[in-house]
Amino acid sequence: MIRYLKREEINIQKWDDCILSSTSPQIFGCSFYLDVCSPEWSALVLNDYEAVFPIYIKEKIFIKYITQPYFVRHFGVYTTNESTNVKPWIEALSKLVRYININIFNNNLSLLGEFKATEKIYQTLSLNHNYETLRNNYSVSHVRKLKKIALLETELIDISDYSIYIKEFKTTISEKKLNYSASHLNTLLKLMRELPKHCKVQSKGIMLNGQLVAGAYFVRYHNRLLYLKGFRKFNPENDGGMFLLFDNIIKEICDQDCVLDFGGSNDSNVRQFFKGFGAEDSVYLHLEKNELPRMIRWLKK
Repeated sequence: MIRYLKREEINIQKWDDCILSSTSPQIFGCSFYLDVCSPEWSALVLNDYEAVFPIYIKEKIFIKYITQPYFVRHFGVYTTNESTNVKPWIEALSKLVRYININIFNNNLSLLGEFKATEKIYQTLSLNHNYETLRNNYSVSHVRKLKKIALLETELIDISDYSIYIKEFKTTISEKKLNYSASHLNTLLKLMRELPKHCKVQSKGIMLNGQLVAGAYFVRYHNRLLYLKGFRKFNPENDGGMFLLFDNIIKEICDQDCVLDFGGSNDSNVRQFFKGFGAEDSVYLHLEKNELPRMIRWLKK
């Protein structure tokens, strides 16, 4: 039986064991990750944690709705059963609230007719090859960028002061476009500080002529290395810092049973940057259902 549990009712040990042993163990489902990004998260749980589905219910003007927290790419059914039918879980969500706006990683299903479903993408790269093989799959433009920056005075450094990312997000043009609020940036900083307590993280920067021009934060969970967030300072003479960062990570982690998860984007420029390293598109779904009374549907537009 699928039952709804609030955060305080969830057995965290059983929960995290279910996430790790599932067919798709991703950090977005881990309790410590959800506790930072959406402290009031709750869940649907099958029997004795045979399968779980994290959710985040918010309330606005006495209207409860399910939404996607910032920095949690998607929810979904975590289970050891590869042929799990997602429909009962979607139906259970519909019984909780009348407005749902979420992403799920389960993409091999026929959704209920009343849901609007659209595909979203992210990029991944299998690192189970030697560096030379991986490098040969780089795009011509990526190789050119790396050759150009190799001629300059660069230094790869560790960034242990994660507040640097927040500072750059407020000032760097490409990151400012994300339009994160002060609250979102505070959550991101908390997340960056919490993750090293549970997982291996790599926070790297590129110094160019003594100036920090790019930074990237990666977290390893199970066999997946997730690019969480990063920044770059555009230099008209050279903007290869981020190229060099990812190349160094690939060189370091290659020949391992690991997938580099680029975080992904539908933005064509970001997508092409990731795909230039040989990454491939992966699909997840955005689901939306609005059964609010007609008079107040505008609240959730």
